[in-house]
Amino acid sequence: MPVILALLGALMSGLFMWVVWGNGMEVIHQWLDGFSARKKSQQNVLAALEARDRAARAPLKAITDPREAAMVLLSRLALERGEITAEQNVALSRIALERLGMGGKAEHHTTLAAFLAKSAPNAEMVTMELLPLFTERLNDEEKADLAALMDEVAALHGGSTEAQEKLIERVKKSLTVQS
Repeated sequence: MPVILALLGALMSGLFMWVVWGNGMEVIHQWLDGFSARKKSQQNVLAALEARDRAARAPLKAITDPREAAMVLLSRLALERGEITAEQNVALSRIALERLGMGGKAEHHTTLAAFLAKSAPNAEMVTMELLPLFTERLNDEEKADLAALMDEVAALHGGSTEAQEKLIERVKKSLTVQS
């Protein structure tokens, strides 16, 4: 036991001398600085990701008209198949003018809706941001019309894809659960 205490004392004395008279303090400071730099770097990465997420959501949060929101949702549904085709664009233009009663040029509505739909990284974000607007501002009949419009857009080009079906199902479920 005394040997162990002597070895432990010698080790502690050596450590103390290294810290006080050697470069121990420099090593400790470098280690602490490196640790704080890594922690700050992680915080910066998280802050950048949050900023990117907020920037992607900002255009969708600015929508206050449920008709515009419906156009964005329909455009995102069309984008789930790939790029919006000419046939889909014609159908979206017709929906904007005839079914949603939006005034002006149809190209303005479809272009803006496509831009907003593409600004979100995925369909999940679009639905998260737009569903509250639909549940607050649409009655049951209008919600059913929105579901029908989604089915109509997805039916183009030989039927809906799996991604389109998932999006339609998620929106329909959210609209019926919250109504």
